[in-house]
Amino acid sequence: MIIDPQSKMVIKHSAESADSPPSYDYVAAQATSNVGERQLPLMNDKNANQQVQLPSIPPNTVMAVHSRPAPMVQQPIVYHYQNPLTGERIASLLPPDHPEMICLQQGAHVNETKFGILGILAAIVWFPLGIGLCLLDRRVKCKRCGAVIDNGICG
Repeated sequence: MIIDPQSKMVIKHSAESADSPPSYDYVAAQATSNVGERQLPLMNDKNANQQVQLPSIPPNTVMAVHSRPAPMVQQPIVYHYQNPLTGERIASLLPPDHPEMICLQQGAHVNETKFGILGILAAIVWFPLGIGLCLLDRRVKCKRCGAVIDNGICG
């Protein structure tokens, strides 16, 4: 038997009730018998027109769960670029000296082509048709920024 000191509710445990919760009627009867002991504040007509005053928080303040102000985080720097080929405006977190942004500003990548071992073997074994297979098994990558332009079929 467990007695809750705040609500004076008595809960009896037995072997059969260990797996199932108490019935709704039992809990409702306990709740109505405890209503006279502790009254919850109810909203009256005279309190209905009053507004609740919340504590004022300065703008741009982030509050955590523990209600202490969280430390301010420095906002990231956003760089704006314009693609010289298409005229498209781009906002990026990468600085202008980053290799990807240098490629964007100049409008072209510096291509580096590598052929796969399967393509080279196909070019040797099936000479006239193998050259076409060798061209399908190539990987084109930018030397400056490392972006993969064409990965080929086997990549």
